[in-house]
Amino acid sequence: MIGLSVALVVVAGLFALLVAGVRGERGLGYEPAAARSTVGANITLSAFPDSMACHGSGGGPHPDWVTYCPSTTIRVPAHTTVRVTIYQYDSATSLHNPFFDQVRGTVGSTMTVNGRTMARVQLDAAGHTFTIQTPPDSGEDQLFVNVPLLGVPDSAPNAVTVNGNRYPKPNVIVFQFRTGGPGVYEWHCYIPCGIGLAGDGVQGQNNFGGPMASTGYMAGTLNVT
Repeated sequence: MIGLSVALVVVAGLFALLVAGVRGERGLGYEPAAARSTVGANITLSAFPDSMACHGSGGGPHPDWVTYCPSTTIRVPAHTTVRVTIYQYDSATSLHNPFFDQVRGTVGSTMTVNGRTMARVQLDAAGHTFTIQTPPDSGEDQLFVNVPLLGVPDSAPNAVTVNGNRYPKPNVIVFQFRTGGPGVYEWHCYIPCGIGLAGDGVQGQNNFGGPMASTGYMAGTLNVT
């Protein structure tokens, strides 16, 4: 219980820093010009190692930034079981916090990866996470979902083409979670694959800025209506 309490305090602290980064990052709110909100009880996303596949010609303003696509604005019904499918094209990066290597908040506390049921991944095996959290003091129903996305091997060949760009064959991650009442929630990736938080050199938070703290890339909103 002490270990869990410490982990939750660490999660809350990191979440607060990421929220501050999102609010302070230049370019907040950027979305690909052609993107619309991803709507419904069946959501499909992709996680890419760059922005070339879905941020417009030349990858948009930050072609080398990791990104979720096609949009980071997600709208789902209230009091509904939501099914999420994520195509994960990126390689693995070690998690800073082992709390996020476990599937949490999904139906059965599991996910399937290429058809195989899993409850966690190794600390150095996740490419990204998909983590939904209730903003502090928001008054919304409590919601926490964390799914570590298994990374593609570094040695995997570029075997598929997406919008004219070559990537490795993705890992396909599927999971379900249950929404409560209407509200707006934040979601982020907790793999440190960006730059310094709100500027390089923030002690202890290096690589959690840039795409990690910018909507349209590795941060977004879940709108429950």
